[in-house]
Amino acid sequence: MPKRGAKEKKATESGEDTGPELVEEQPCSPEPVSDGASTDAERDINTENPSTKDLMRAITSFKEDFDTKMEGMLAEIKNVQTDIKDCSGRITEAEQRISTAEDEIQSLKEVVERLENKTKTLTNKVEDLEGRSRRNNLRILGIPEKEEGNDACSFMEKWIADILKITPPILERAHRITASQNPAMYPRTMIVKCLNYKDRENILRAARSQKEVTYQKSKIRFLPDLPTEVYKQQRRYDGVRRRLREHGLDKHRILYPARLLLTNEERTVIFNTPADVDKYIQKLQPGTDD
Repeated sequence: MPKRGAKEKKATESGEDTGPELVEEQPCSPEPVSDGASTDAERDINTENPSTKDLMRAITSFKEDFDTKMEGMLAEIKNVQTDIKDCSGRITEAEQRISTAEDEIQSLKEVVERLENKTKTLTNKVEDLEGRSRRNNLRILGIPEKEEGNDACSFMEKWIADILKITPPILERAHRITASQNPAMYPRTMIVKCLNYKDRENILRAARSQKEVTYQKSKIRFLPDLPTEVYKQQRRYDGVRRRLREHGLDKHRILYPARLLLTNEERTVIFNTPADVDKYIQKLQPGTDD
């Protein structure tokens, strides 16, 4: 088969028109299709064979984007620093206030402690003065109402001497206290004040020696006139005194202001609190070592 080049040359030499010359088509590469997501730098840069200019353009674009983001981060960091500084200032101020408050509280504690000690001292003095002012007083329970008439002081001087069989005491004053809810069943208490403290002690001693005093079929009780607080302290011994009687220990009495004197087998013991009496009673129980 003759070659096409030889035929063309022969035709040319012979002068024949062979028609348009055929040219081999070169294959063309497809153009890239933009997806709309590429950046300006990517559109401008030849990604297959980037030049130095393309690289510089890409670096510049990246730097501008980085600078924009960095400026935002720096602004946020500055805001955080400002907030931290503000919080630090508030914390410092709060610490100073707390320190000042603690100092003031400590000072107030010392003042309160001094006031409590002073109040306790003054309370003890008031109770002592009240006790001394009542030292010559007696409370007499069980005397029927209106028995004393109009002159309670003269009546009580004669009545005490007759019922206790003692020398008539000299009284400064005699009167009844607040009204009773039922005077017929519970007559009001009679308060008498002796001129001499020895008369008061003689009356109490005579009443204890008789053990039981009655008047018009009413039981009469003679009691010292004590301040309310002292009376409460003495009442705390009621339970242990009852237990002492159960053990056959009847020789005991309350000392002013609130102590217990006990005589057992010719031995005298003084207790300062009911707890001390309770420990003594426990030692008296069978099976308990002394």
